[in-house]
Amino acid sequence: MSEKTNVLAIVAFVMSLVCAIPLVPLVLGVIALSQIRNRGEKGKVLAIAAIAIHGATIAFYVIFMVLGLTGSLDGGPAPKRDTSGQVTGSGSSQVNDIRTGDCFNMDDDLAGVQDKDGGQARRSVRIVPCDQPHKGEAYAVFNLEDAAYPGTEKVVSIAEEKCGGSKLADYVGKDANPSEKVDVYYYYPQLASWTFGDREVTCFLADSSGPSTGSLRSTGS
Repeated sequence: MSEKTNVLAIVAFVMSLVCAIPLVPLVLGVIALSQIRNRGEKGKVLAIAAIAIHGATIAFYVIFMVLGLTGSLDGGPAPKRDTSGQVTGSGSSQVNDIRTGDCFNMDDDLAGVQDKDGGQARRSVRIVPCDQPHKGEAYAVFNLEDAAYPGTEKVVSIAEEKCGGSKLADYVGKDANPSEKVDVYYYYPQLASWTFGDREVTCFLADSSGPSTGSLRSTGS
């Protein structure tokens, strides 16, 4: 009687080709190899192929993420700044390179940034001088405590608390009366970026009606 082909080996191989669930094909492939060795079943080649294919897929995504977080995938030169750090020429940059007072444009819809999943928005922006049309203006940048990832809900809660209150008032001035369409938004670290050392929250103001020109910063701040 012919030997049976290990079912897990087949499943692992198929999942490695069509399934994006992290690590599952890899784990199934390892288990299949163990069963094949103990039971004398066929499917060793399929199990090894599943491990190799999914291992390569994971490596690709890790490399892609690292390049994205380090800015290696940015298109175009970095923004130009004068000796005081003020932007004098537009350029591409990572969200984590935004400084207090910077004005910038992003491809993401503001509604998506405002959502609690907004930290997953595009990590690159184009920083421009504030006298040019822009969607966002950063008024505060701070780092969260360097510890284990506290979870998205906790990160969002901290961002909401610290992006409001005195930080906003100190930037726009206590007597400021911005348009009702101007609202507070923020970028914050997700679990994936936290793993690579990202702890930064960027608070910014944006007008939901579209790009604006000029700065909302108080001349006395």
